[in-house]
Amino acid sequence: MPETVVVYGAGAIGSLVGARLHDAGVDVQLIGRAAQVDTVRANGLLVRGLAESRVVHLPAATVLDGAPDIILLTVKSQDVQDACRVIAQLHSDATVVTMQNGVRSDGEAAEALGRDRIVGCVLNISATYLEPGVVEQNTREFFQVGAPFPESAPRVDGVMSLLSIARARWTKLMANLNNAIMAITGLPIGKALRHPGLARLSIATIREGVRTAQLGGYGLDQSRRARTFRLMSTLPMPLSYRIFRKRLAGNFPADSTYGPSTLQSLKRGSSSELDYLNGEIVTLGKQIGRPTPYNSGLLEQGRAVFATGRHQSPEELLRNFKF
Repeated sequence: MPETVVVYGAGAIGSLVGARLHDAGVDVQLIGRAAQVDTVRANGLLVRGLAESRVVHLPAATVLDGAPDIILLTVKSQDVQDACRVIAQLHSDATVVTMQNGVRSDGEAAEALGRDRIVGCVLNISATYLEPGVVEQNTREFFQVGAPFPESAPRVDGVMSLLSIARARWTKLMANLNNAIMAITGLPIGKALRHPGLARLSIATIREGVRTAQLGGYGLDQSRRARTFRLMSTLPMPLSYRIFRKRLAGNFPADSTYGPSTLQSLKRGSSSELDYLNGEIVTLGKQIGRPTPYNSGLLEQGRAVFATGRHQSPEELLRNFKF
């Protein structure tokens, strides 16, 4: 069963965290003051900042109840003790994640709830509460999660996974940006990724995706795959090509007949998912004023193939791009 998450303290930081988790598909609820809650319920939460403003519609309440699995404690440091006394009344063994400035909150939370339930999170982000229902993100987020007490160590992985889910989704998106290449050419992945020109196009597409996501305020996770993508986005093309061949193309035998999901959909006559893959990068690029020629080009050519059912040769496809 999916975990339920409560963000206790719907100020600037708590609201941003809640919005990001909601965007990632997490079952999350904000707990805050009446003015904030009433506005979020009526109009949604308006998030301004690094990318284009967006409205996020997520549940909000003024009273903490139920039995959540994880409580992200985002109240101010001076309110931690009162908040933990409320949490203690719940019939729940929820993991409580302290996210305050200062150094006392772990001990204060543990005193009320027990050392085994407390996980610490150092969240580095600047945000502003502008008015009820409106928050602004001023910097990208960076967080560290750990066990302030030995007794709570078993709970750390669950919290880390929760807070990393949005980054994990963006990492997976980068891995799927080259699906369009196989759909357009009809080539299986092992053959397509070993074609020098298509490999170059794949690298350029991923580099563009990573850089656009980062500029839009969306980071990747800490997996080996994400590290590969980050390296490819910063190194010169010859070095990126070597990494691509070893870490990505090398995952698929040259004679593999596997075609990724987008090519499978095309063969079945199903609709295209490219608007949710390359299209995400194109949309974000427009929001932040950054051109995305590789993802835009693949999206356009991919739509054409889905409309006509006619594949393009690698040479035909590559004529649409400049390197």
